[in-house]
Amino acid sequence: MDGIVLSHPLCILVCMNDGTVSGTAAHKVHVSLPRLAVGGATVRQLQDMMKATIRAQHQLAGFRADVLREMRRRQGTKHTETLLQKEGLLPRRKARSEVETAGELEKLPKTREGLRKGEISYDNARILAGANQRETINEEELLDDARSQSPDKFAATVRKHEQKHAQDDGVSKLEHQRSRRYATLKTDVDDGMMVLYGRFDPVTGARIETAVSHMMNELWHEEDPRNRASAGQRMADALTELLTRQGKDKHGRPQNVRLLLIADYDTISQQLKDARLTDGTPLPAKTLRHLACDAQILPAIFSGPSIPLDLARARRTASGTQRAAFVGDH
Repeated sequence: MDGIVLSHPLCILVCMNDGTVSGTAAHKVHVSLPRLAVGGATVRQLQDMMKATIRAQHQLAGFRADVLREMRRRQGTKHTETLLQKEGLLPRRKARSEVETAGELEKLPKTREGLRKGEISYDNARILAGANQRETINEEELLDDARSQSPDKFAATVRKHEQKHAQDDGVSKLEHQRSRRYATLKTDVDDGMMVLYGRFDPVTGARIETAVSHMMNELWHEEDPRNRASAGQRMADALTELLTRQGKDKHGRPQNVRLLLIADYDTISQQLKDARLTDGTPLPAKTLRHLACDAQILPAIFSGPSIPLDLARARRTASGTQRAAFVGDH
């Protein structure tokens, strides 16, 4: 049995059993909890128990990193990521990050040791591993801070450390960050809301933050003091304004951001019905009426379910589909 025994009677014992059960190797991680019931513990004892759970969590994370690193060596990165995602029910991005961290920790023996002992949190170990990929840190100088600081504070400490030791004043790091820019826009399968996620280098991020903050301030002054939006709602509104308001393109020409809505026209009732977005997401009639106040109404005739033949007067030049339909009729 290979494990770490802690001296306090309220500790949580984490050990690896490599014995056999009914002739079969067990190879299981065992977590032994204190016998003292939580309800009967004093406040001091509860605090000790909480600390023990945190330490045990770090130890397990360190052990899992060792396992993932060895799996990666034997079976490859992709197979290890897929298995971790499947068994842990993790998003692919998180599984990939965990496998990458496990591999990088091999180059940081003292960080790995601190993680296995429960002295360094997994988040701080991950921050160190990420910085080490850029080859800009001195592990020895950061260990004390890794043991004592929260991840947010430690991340700032590492950034300062990298800037101090950078050979090119941080230019290569910024270029690396820019190369990893990422944004995605997708629909939440649970409630149908649109989710916007993005990662930007610090310079671009600061520009975005400045623009959003300015817009949030403008919106705050326009709000009814008796019915103010929350900060999160106001930020969402600010992003909406910045992304969809009318602006100008690089040539100085007006540039409209248009939202395309589709609705069927009922010839019997002479009303629009089944309003929807282009992806088929249905819209309430009230929402359609609200959007129509500022919208161009573009009557359209379709041949079949999706081929536009008549796009009214909003477009003076015929589209390719319209031209083909016209030639075919003659």
